[in-house]
Amino acid sequence: MGETIYKSWNPVTVGAHSFMAGVTVMQGGFMKRLLLATAATVTFAVAGAGVRAADVNAPPVPSTPPPFNWTGFYVGGNVGAGAVTGTLGPNAFGELITDPVGGNAEFVGGGQIGYNWQFSPNIVVGVEWFFDGISGNDHSVSTFISQATGDLVAAAVRADWVTTITGRIGYTLPDADHWMLYLKGGGGWIQTQANIADLTVPTSAGVTKTVGGWVVGVGAEWAFAQNWTIKVEYQYLGLGNFDLGILPDGLFSLRDSNVQMGTVGINYLFNWGAPAPVVSRY
Repeated sequence: MGETIYKSWNPVTVGAHSFMAGVTVMQGGFMKRLLLATAATVTFAVAGAGVRAADVNAPPVPSTPPPFNWTGFYVGGNVGAGAVTGTLGPNAFGELITDPVGGNAEFVGGGQIGYNWQFSPNIVVGVEWFFDGISGNDHSVSTFISQATGDLVAAAVRADWVTTITGRIGYTLPDADHWMLYLKGGGGWIQTQANIADLTVPTSAGVTKTVGGWVVGVGAEWAFAQNWTIKVEYQYLGLGNFDLGILPDGLFSLRDSNVQMGTVGINYLFNWGAPAPVVSRY
């Protein structure tokens, strides 16, 4: 049976690409069906290639970084200034010296170790052990005239080290989770050296002892990297009364003594359990 051949050119557009496609049709049942099937296959293949090219050229979808996680152990160091202050208590003759003893700011430095647990998006609780040496001296001297003997008396107090064990509770800012404001409270101890001297006789007495009390503090901490934080902190350590020594003027004691410290510190945070950063793959 004879066959008639027809040939035509038609514009074809796929995505952003346009070209001319030629189609040859031979009149006759079998050849006509074969050519139509071949043209359809080519059309779908070209269209699929265009879609894949569009996917490759699509801009990446930005990923949201996970919130900062404060959970984990940390260890670090600190430096700052601190002062020990107290008031001489009444001696055996009832004399009360109102001039404070101490009060000069001294260099402090040491370290801290602790643990944070962030149990909600904005609340962090933890515990901390803090230890600092104090570069003290006896330059903070209070002098007075004893009413009982008329002698000139001098008193001085200094501290060698201070340590605290506290609990902490912090609040992370809703729109700045790398910042935390916190309060702390617990117990503290300090080793003191106190001396009192009768400059007229002359004679002197002194005592070195470790005394304890309660501590409160406040601070702010900033995580400037995944595992590093810096902080500023203020602590107040209230101490009990303790005896200084016995002179001819009687037994003197240091009353209402306290330590106040302001420090700047840096910590390395082992924030185990923190979610891994999100990495997008294309």
